[in-house]
Amino acid sequence: MITYSNISSGIDWAGAVDVLYRAPLGQRRNPEQLRAAFLASYAVVFAFDGPALIGMARAISDGVYQAAIYDMVVLPEYQGKGIGREIMKRLCEQLPVENIILYAVPGREEFYAKCGFRKMLTAMAILNSNMSRPEAGYLE
Repeated sequence: MITYSNISSGIDWAGAVDVLYRAPLGQRRNPEQLRAAFLASYAVVFAFDGPALIGMARAISDGVYQAAIYDMVVLPEYQGKGIGREIMKRLCEQLPVENIILYAVPGREEFYAKCGFRKMLTAMAILNSNMSRPEAGYLE
């Protein structure tokens, strides 16, 4: 049975790093830095199959105007089952703002479109060296 939580305490952060890597969301991260990022976030959602962490997402926000979603992942074997949409729904319900942006892993834009997101024409970024590589697919 899939359950959801918006509580960061009790999370196995080394396991969360593995979920991000396997999803895949890129290079391995430091568990303590990932923990710090989630604890500093405005809203979080974790998905579990029994005790096993299978997905998660977080958002930062000013709580008034803007929010941004990061680290939205679901393990590959659980994708296509509505878990990602439920994570997004629960995360967005925690955000009392009208404007929400997110990074989409190249090739996953269709999923976010199903969640109501649309491509922006004016978004620009300064990204880390890994994401800035042309083959990463984030920049023109």
